[in-house]
Amino acid sequence: MTIDWIRHTSLSIDPILCYGQTDVPVSKNFEREAEQVKQKLDALEHRYDASFTSPLSRATLLADYCGYGDAIRDDRLMEFNFGSWEMRPWYDISDLALGDENLWFATWHQMEIPDGETLQNMILRVEEFISSCKEKGYSHIICFCHGGVINTAQYITGQIGYDDIFKLTPKHGEIISISH
Repeated sequence: MTIDWIRHTSLSIDPILCYGQTDVPVSKNFEREAEQVKQKLDALEHRYDASFTSPLSRATLLADYCGYGDAIRDDRLMEFNFGSWEMRPWYDISDLALGDENLWFATWHQMEIPDGETLQNMILRVEEFISSCKEKGYSHIICFCHGGVINTAQYITGQIGYDDIFKLTPKHGEIISISH
């Protein structure tokens, strides 16, 4: 099965903020960026067995713009849940992470964030999504989602390492095709 994973367009949010599953607005450049994604998809000329999207507006807006307004909304395609850290500046996370910024950034993939999730939780939900699509017999699907989800899919297929899941974020509007 092949999945064309598409990261949402750029956002209208201060980059110092941790936003994960917070539903933040797209940037003023949305139409221009979305049109570029639509043109790339049109050039691929794929017929998809199904289309899916994260329920967060930054993904659903892109799906709608690209002609996939009927894409199935699936919570498993949501970005990493930073829990009580959502919408806080990254520099405040050091205080929230037991007062040790170095501890957080050295062990982020093992920590369970208060009211959030662990990286292992995210890996399991993306694996579950992929498995359920395979079970339905799909051969080629499209998913509008987030950088963390796409990188998790790349990790699951061995294309990137565990420590790179949040380091090598795809560009906004990037399409990454993965054979699962």
